[in-house]
Amino acid sequence: MERFCLGILTAALASLWLPAVPNPLWPLLLLLSGVLLRRFYLVGISAFLLSLSLNYQLDAQARQQLLVEHTTFVAGTIVSIPQSYDIGSRFILQLHETVKHKPQLAAGRLLQIRWPQTAISPKQGQRWQFQLKLRPVRGLANPGRGISEANALVQGVLLQGAVVGAGEVGSAEYLGGTAVWRQQVYDTLQQQLADLPTMPLLIALTVGERPFSDDTWDGLQATGLAHLISISGMHIALVFGWLMLLMPLWRQLPLSAKQRQVLGWLTALLAAWLYCLLAGWAIPTLRAMLALVILVALKLWHRRCSGWRFSLVLTAGLLLWQPFWLLSLSFWLSVSALALVFLLAWRYPPLLPGNHTTVGWWQSLIWPFLRYQLLFSLLMLPLGLLIFDGVAPLALISNLLFVPWCSLVAIPLLLIVFLLQQLSTVPLVWLWQGIDWIYQPLWWWLQYAATHDAWWSLPQQTPYIAILLVVTASCCLLPKRRLGWTLAAIGSVPLVLVLWLPISPKLHLIDVGQGTAVVLQQGQHGFVYDLGPRYGSYSATKQQLLPFLRYAGIRQLDYVVVSHDDSDHTGDPSVLKAAYPQAQWVSDVARLHPALNCRQLPGQWQQFRLQQLWPANDGVARSKNDGSCVLLVSTGTMQILLTGDASKEVEQQLLKLYPVLNVDVLLLGHHGSQTSSSLRFLQQLQPSLALNSAGWQNPYRHPATDVVATLGLLQIPLWNTAEYGAITLTFSDQQLILQSVRHGRLVKWLENLPTHAETRTTTR
Repeated sequence: MERFCLGILTAALASLWLPAVPNPLWPLLLLLSGVLLRRFYLVGISAFLLSLSLNYQLDAQARQQLLVEHTTFVAGTIVSIPQSYDIGSRFILQLHETVKHKPQLAAGRLLQIRWPQTAISPKQGQRWQFQLKLRPVRGLANPGRGISEANALVQGVLLQGAVVGAGEVGSAEYLGGTAVWRQQVYDTLQQQLADLPTMPLLIALTVGERPFSDDTWDGLQATGLAHLISISGMHIALVFGWLMLLMPLWRQLPLSAKQRQVLGWLTALLAAWLYCLLAGWAIPTLRAMLALVILVALKLWHRRCSGWRFSLVLTAGLLLWQPFWLLSLSFWLSVSALALVFLLAWRYPPLLPGNHTTVGWWQSLIWPFLRYQLLFSLLMLPLGLLIFDGVAPLALISNLLFVPWCSLVAIPLLLIVFLLQQLSTVPLVWLWQGIDWIYQPLWWWLQYAATHDAWWSLPQQTPYIAILLVVTASCCLLPKRRLGWTLAAIGSVPLVLVLWLPISPKLHLIDVGQGTAVVLQQGQHGFVYDLGPRYGSYSATKQQLLPFLRYAGIRQLDYVVVSHDDSDHTGDPSVLKAAYPQAQWVSDVARLHPALNCRQLPGQWQQFRLQQLWPANDGVARSKNDGSCVLLVSTGTMQILLTGDASKEVEQQLLKLYPVLNVDVLLLGHHGSQTSSSLRFLQQLQPSLALNSAGWQNPYRHPATDVVATLGLLQIPLWNTAEYGAITLTFSDQQLILQSVRHGRLVKWLENLPTHAETRTTTR
């Protein structure tokens, strides 16, 4: 069994590096060979690859069937609590067997639906028929952000779609059904808890929905307490454990010892199942429930299983059943945490109950708990660092304070009050106010962490620090404790030195969709050129640019340049002004109240030389696009030209004003529109690389076919954010190192990509 499970884990990890998912025939032949040769390790490898390829192929076929028509009618049941936004709602729809009395393609599969209307509030459990415009799930690709394509596979979402002609007759038809219990609970809690400051925490820990503000999310990241507020395996295990503590109560029943034991186990399992149901059967709760079912089965059948074997079999079984879970970061965090719990329990076995009377409370309870939290946090740090590219310095103290408080007091009382509320016909206002008071310390701590910049972003040093942390943490587990802790202390010295590694200047072209946002970075200092688009409820400044600045560790934003007054460049200025109030704004857009106009931009910032080339100071009135602030950025021998939305006419003026101008990198004007990037301009500049910022499948068809053809004629490579995601240029000596998010992703088979992952360009 162990060899079979190890084979599954080996194949799962190795599949992350596969360029493409294999045809099911090859894993099947490999599986048959392994069975005939009785090579169970090989059987495990082939079994996982077969499961992965079959699931991938079935998904691809169902996806292709639905995408045949530009728009299509679908019927299904809403299986998630709809999330409301400014102009509509989003939810998950599970397809029915039929639509309009005809068989429906991909029955039972899930779609992610956007319904742009506010007159109707859809509910989980209702059945609807929609006319949809469907498209593959594809999100913006920026560092430090989740991968939409991977998340869709993990969640089982096939496609995303928008209701066509929302509000028109026939675009949506209600087919019946009422809101499920979970939706009713959610609606009731929103009404009853509306006046309580901690309402988001209470709802999150009751029904699994997280109506958090940006500040709350920042606080959760800075404190490392996101795992505590999201209903996960830990919460399901806690409910199970609390019910197991009630086992002595069953002694009052006229049952045999065996029957009482079975009743106790099944009652605890039922309570965990109800909490999973209340949480909407989120994937982490589903995994935990499966683990508990296996555990109870082993206990009832009197089967012994060591901790490491249980972890191995559970992980392998889950991956074989749902192979796409290998793309889930929470999956690997969960299984790593479970394995680590067993490892620490083996290395530091807990004292038997009652022994605290002989050794004292400190040695039996307090010190083991502190040691466990310290080692657990330290050993989980490398994995968290690799996933999130940063650390939360408040995580250890936060977990020491709030994990026991929430596990032993806050969460049990919350669920007890919730249960009483379900049995009552009137709102239990005073009980909810008491629960709010209990959660106030946690709420205050999250707000404090969010406003004190308590997250250390270390994207550039991540690999080095992770390796050193693994070595250091491993020393703590050595049999000779004094030697282990001494080696750990010595090993921590290089960690400090790594933080002082020289940092090269960088230019980041952020993936903001159809718009522009550029960030110059020198260590913790930043310089922004344009803020991306804003339309409807979407703000690229808030949802893409600001999170990137925090991810990159930019604590001091010195300048913000807005090239011209166009919504796909001006974005949401208030967001950056609130986050970086000390930044100087540079623009010719008067409504932004800039401190400087474009011509007053300083000529030097950090290691970058800045030269404003346009608009000329001639007093001539120009269109918005032709009034773009054109900026030449230089560092070392490298030159990059940022052109805003300047047209071909402006390009010709630039050639007259700067007849010997040439650059290494050109950001195409107007997102690659045919109104910019003339042949003469490109011939004069002779860039080694052209960058473009445009949305995927944008309605303007940017970059224009003529522009792409011209670049091809001049043999100028084009990197477009729609295909490459965010692009980073690192200036190092005489080299320009180019990297992109989509190229840098580990899982290549998620999308069709060019084969290279990194390009180095030397100066002329």
